[in-house]
Amino acid sequence: GKKVSEFAKNFPFEDRFNKMPVGAEKYEDVKKRIGDFLYDIDQKYSGKNILIISHATPIMMLLSAAQGLDSHSSMKLDMDAYINNSEIRTVKFSKFPHNAEYELDLHRPYIDEVKLKCSCGGEMSRVKEVMDVWFDSGAMPFAQDHYPFDTPRKGLFRKEVLSYPADFISEAIDQTRGWFYTLHAVGILLGKGKAFKNVICLGHILDGEGKKMSKSVGNVVDPWSMMDKYGADALRFWMYSVNQPGDSKNFEEKTVDEIVKKVFNLAGNALTFYLMYGDKSEVEGKKLKAESQNVLDKWITARMDEVIETVTKGMDAYVFQEPTRVIRDFIADLSQWYLRRSRDRFKGADVADKEAAIFTMQYILITLAKVMAPFTPFFADYLYQNAGGRLESVHLEEWPQAGKVDLELIEAMKVVRDLASKGLEARMTAKINVRQPLASLKVKEMFLASNGNQKSKMSQQALQRFTQLIKDEVNVKEVIFGAAIQTDVLLDLNITPELKEEGMVRELVRAVQDLRKEKGLSVSDLAALTVETNTDGQNFIQRNKTQLSAVCSVSDVKFGSVVGEGVTIGDLIVKLSIEK
Repeated sequence: GKKVSEFAKNFPFEDRFNKMPVGAEKYEDVKKRIGDFLYDIDQKYSGKNILIISHATPIMMLLSAAQGLDSHSSMKLDMDAYINNSEIRTVKFSKFPHNAEYELDLHRPYIDEVKLKCSCGGEMSRVKEVMDVWFDSGAMPFAQDHYPFDTPRKGLFRKEVLSYPADFISEAIDQTRGWFYTLHAVGILLGKGKAFKNVICLGHILDGEGKKMSKSVGNVVDPWSMMDKYGADALRFWMYSVNQPGDSKNFEEKTVDEIVKKVFNLAGNALTFYLMYGDKSEVEGKKLKAESQNVLDKWITARMDEVIETVTKGMDAYVFQEPTRVIRDFIADLSQWYLRRSRDRFKGADVADKEAAIFTMQYILITLAKVMAPFTPFFADYLYQNAGGRLESVHLEEWPQAGKVDLELIEAMKVVRDLASKGLEARMTAKINVRQPLASLKVKEMFLASNGNQKSKMSQQALQRFTQLIKDEVNVKEVIFGAAIQTDVLLDLNITPELKEEGMVRELVRAVQDLRKEKGLSVSDLAALTVETNTDGQNFIQRNKTQLSAVCSVSDVKFGSVVGEGVTIGDLIVKLSIEK
């Protein structure tokens, strides 16, 4: 006596397997009834073609019972492959071990019903006697090769080619007294010695407080939902890098999220930047690893050699925590130093330097994909294919070989970055925006000698080739080494009118670039800029129009009325509008 819409509202489709109105069959009941019918009619009319005519839901439950689907899979079949009116569909059916709900179940007693045909013409059934299951597992290396017997497939499984011992074995820590032990025991009893050369023993995954996960306690984390949210590679990399394989792992979602941000997002951003400026058609066919003279290219290549060397040693020793952490640190260096300091090179007019940066970046991305492949197989393939890898998959590539690691260059860059960091800290203390150029940065005479260990002590002459990096990072006109000052570094805080205007230009450039992003303009899109400001602002923009146009890809700058809020540029209020 009620409407169909009311029924649908109270009993949505996905709930009908276990929930229906009083007096109505649940889908679970329909499946049991139809499953009984299916097995009964198959027995009565064995070897015959049988035509079954029914309503849609009983037919869908018949298809589910024929395939041994559980309730979740049955509902998915209903939603994905619902039978149409008057449709004829073939049911592929054979008897299989199932429980009372006609779900596939390979355990006893259901498995006992399975009979197999023997090559002798007879029928085989499961024997009642079961030998110790741990002995069965220990016999695995021999049983898989049918040792010491021959088989009908002569030459394939012969005792001469027994795969023993294994190179490595991997299982959870609870297998120590189980599988790990019985493999050795059976092998020694047969006179073959140890069963494996290396073992990777895995700790258990606990909740965030280090407690065992339990449904009754309510602290179980669904791995499928985590993989849907973060990806399988993120969970895999987290397990490799959070601690040693044998240690228990306290699962906290925020630590997986951190892995995504610090590894996958940064590497993905590096790829995006390369694709924005790198021309695949130009790079393909040329030497991937450019022999660049730029110190940044040399440094990131040296770091890549260091990573290859560390990861290779770790993999050869079946150690994973150190290699994955080295990869994480390298990606941070690639994104937060190499790319940031090379950004202008990708956009610059120096064709040779731009080409060197592009070639180096492609080499780094493809090589990074190779070393990440064992740990993050899906992301590594994505990185490899998009960066211009030449094979169908990164997993078909040869393992990369490290060149001689330039440790002196790597140590030198650490000193340079430390020096730049101290310069930026000094700017923050003085509350001067990093876009405001300053005249100089003085470096204490003893800073270099006291920085780090003996190997990292550097002369002022050795630092000269890094001077431009320090200037660009700290935004100063001059770096003065060996100064007699009290602190490690000292900034000249005197801002001349010329320096102030240069800083204002940088602020204006940033404002225009932000507008370009809001408009969705690409790097190659030219844009027309409209500016509303006072006479001083117009004079300022006219003086710096050439630089503004070149850096921001602006084809025309005009003055007029602009709707919206103004931007503070030094002492000026400027309103901006941009169109493609």
